[in-house]
Amino acid sequence: MDLDGKTVVVVGLAQTGIAVAKFCAKRGARVIVTDGKSAEQLATQVSQLDGVDVRFELGGHNLTTYLAAELIVMSPGVPSLPETRGAAAAGIEVIAEIELAYRFLDPGATVLAITGTNGKSTTTALTGKLCEASGRPTFCGGNLGNMPMIDAVDHPANVPGGLIVVEVAAFMLENCSTFRARAGVLTNITEDHLDRFGTMERYAEMKGRIWDFQRAGDLAIANAADPWVVRETAGIPSEVYLFDSRPGASVERGAFLSADRTQIVLRMPGLGEERYPVDDLVIVGNHNMENAMCAYLSARGAGVPIEAVRAGARAYRPLPHRMELVGDKSNIYFYDDSKGTNVASVAASVRGFPRPLVLIAGGVDKGGSYEPMLEALDGVCKGIILIGKAAPLIRDAAIAHRAEYPVIDAADMHEAVRRATELCSSGDAVVLSPACASYDMFQNFGHRGRVFREAVAAVGATPK
Repeated sequence: MDLDGKTVVVVGLAQTGIAVAKFCAKRGARVIVTDGKSAEQLATQVSQLDGVDVRFELGGHNLTTYLAAELIVMSPGVPSLPETRGAAAAGIEVIAEIELAYRFLDPGATVLAITGTNGKSTTTALTGKLCEASGRPTFCGGNLGNMPMIDAVDHPANVPGGLIVVEVAAFMLENCSTFRARAGVLTNITEDHLDRFGTMERYAEMKGRIWDFQRAGDLAIANAADPWVVRETAGIPSEVYLFDSRPGASVERGAFLSADRTQIVLRMPGLGEERYPVDDLVIVGNHNMENAMCAYLSARGAGVPIEAVRAGARAYRPLPHRMELVGDKSNIYFYDDSKGTNVASVAASVRGFPRPLVLIAGGVDKGGSYEPMLEALDGVCKGIILIGKAAPLIRDAAIAHRAEYPVIDAADMHEAVRRATELCSSGDAVVLSPACASYDMFQNFGHRGRVFREAVAAVGATPK
């Protein structure tokens, strides 16, 4: 793909938009960066493009600019706009950043892509660690928040035999037309982003696009216990590998747990049956066993040797903001689960929590029911502190649920941590697991987690 001399409109000036603007300008494109936020709001981001030949249109969107483009690249999370729909109707190509990156990859590099409502970040990071342990050049990024996929193009892994491991979101897959994952993982599909996609059917369809451009011989790794996921496997061109963590489960091709649940069992054509000790992993819980199954299947399918899989598993450590213990004060423990951006994720994290907890929740509502989260909190919750725009919705849901604990509003994260700490006794926990998106009060979930950590320090907790 040749960008030299082409007019490229980059929509969204966050981390990915900045990287795409630099990438396109380096390749001779006339780059226009547009964002609905004002120049004042985006001053930090604008400064990161100092010296780069780009033009900015900030504080709104101009249809004339979109119609004059030869290519429009969407940053993840940017909603469909009237301007992008108008440009597409006029025959102008509108693509995701991962689609642009894919078109510049060496055909001999192998893409391993992971999506799903929950578990995709852990699965991506673990897969990356397994691949790195093989000694082959490896890129690990995408929607993880560290390196967008466009950075893989100039990475040492973009060579024959290189491994490109990426987390991808439904927002990204929506604007793809050739993006091919040699191993495509769909961890699960639960209510999320209904504010964007409207229905579960449409949301599931977007997640299932991870398999749409595969070919015969590629791996489609699917959750056998998730009807939405299984439905998306219908008619795909690749080979389906199921994973199933349910007690007593077994699959002919894919992964499951041994009867005593001490081993992950892989069955892959040409490789026979392989067994991996669960004790190789520091992550715990049924959902993390599923994440490991996906990572092991992806890595082995890409030719990573058994010994490298085990070495990578032993070396892996959990990602930040995923039920991360960040401090304690007088035997009160503070956990950052800022990555818990939807109800299903929070429910999985708090169900059976080993100590009483006060939950900090709220942000931008995603359109689903909060009842599964509230059910999971029964018997373990001592209170909920609410922040952000979704606070009234969560409060109403708690009232309808007949919650027997206080539900308290807070103006910001610092007040939320103070109020939560006041509700705790020795041995209790304060858990930030918001069940919502972050962008009403924060730049992203990572920023939200960092502010939480600052607030924890401010109440006198000892950092971990």
